[in-house]
Amino acid sequence: MNKVATVALLFCMTSLPLTAQTKTLVVKSRVATSIPSDGNFALPTACDEQGRLYVKVVKSSPGMVGPLLRLSAKGVLETEFDTEGALVNIFAVRPNGGVAMLHLDKGTEVVDNFGPDGKRESPVRIERPPEPFFPKQVAVFHSGEMLIAGLQFHAGYKASTAIYDPTGHLVKQFVLDGDAEIERAIEVGDARYTRAPREGNEPASRSVAITGDDGLVYLMRATSPATVYVISPAGEVIRKIAVGAPTDTGLPDFWLRVAKNKLAIKFSRSCDSAVHLSSCRGTIYTVVDATTGQRIANYEAGDAAGLIACYSPDPDRFFALSISSDQHRLEIVESAAK
Repeated sequence: MNKVATVALLFCMTSLPLTAQTKTLVVKSRVATSIPSDGNFALPTACDEQGRLYVKVVKSSPGMVGPLLRLSAKGVLETEFDTEGALVNIFAVRPNGGVAMLHLDKGTEVVDNFGPDGKRESPVRIERPPEPFFPKQVAVFHSGEMLIAGLQFHAGYKASTAIYDPTGHLVKQFVLDGDAEIERAIEVGDARYTRAPREGNEPASRSVAITGDDGLVYLMRATSPATVYVISPAGEVIRKIAVGAPTDTGLPDFWLRVAKNKLAIKFSRSCDSAVHLSSCRGTIYTVVDATTGQRIANYEAGDAAGLIACYSPDPDRFFALSISSDQHRLEIVESAAK
């Protein structure tokens, strides 16, 4: 896409404030798996266009030790990815069903590529950008380029985003237009975004980057309202969508999905503190048009809440990971509106 066309498409859209009907989700089915679990999972989770779920099951040991699993929509364990040496739980689903995971090697970021069969492929060393940053999110475009976003080394509250080609060569490093506003708020100790002046950057740390079924990357800043940037493989912001929380005290909660031109975001509701999500009570999902930002529906999770993984539209359905009450095994819970 040329620059003129990109500029023409760049605009800010805000979903309609609270006009969409709020529906209640109910459990439609439960699919048991053979995977034992005591309920310890690592965020983020992921989902691909075939409805397969990706989740790291953390073992009962110090740190975040445990494999990354790919499950079919029917609960069958298809692949186990070896996450040894991975950088916390920063991974992306590749277009072929494999994954890309980040780890540090002597101060240099390395992308470990895994094939759809779980086997390691050749690692890719990431070229050091002009402004080095610690990665927090990664996503892989259908064309093979990678988006990596995070916080700068020398100023841990300043965000940065970069595009790399499949060989790890830097294509472009850039700062999103809303990041400067967040940084100014942090510098004065704005309680929405930081615990103390210049201490962390909650919107960037809780950001999520995923690849939509349109091949573009959707990067969400966990602001209020939530801000979603739609980014091309060349590093151009095609669209910017602001999605208001369904309730006055709602906060974006580390999850978004895009499918068939619909964008779904998870919000925690009734939050007493913007920097302590443990104060939140309840879960609600908002679905908007991924092109216009218009709100389509809100869904109160209720008893259907869980570690959400997949979203499927037409009709809207949500697939969460939970633990069976009798067998302590992982199960996939499908929920939809009453």
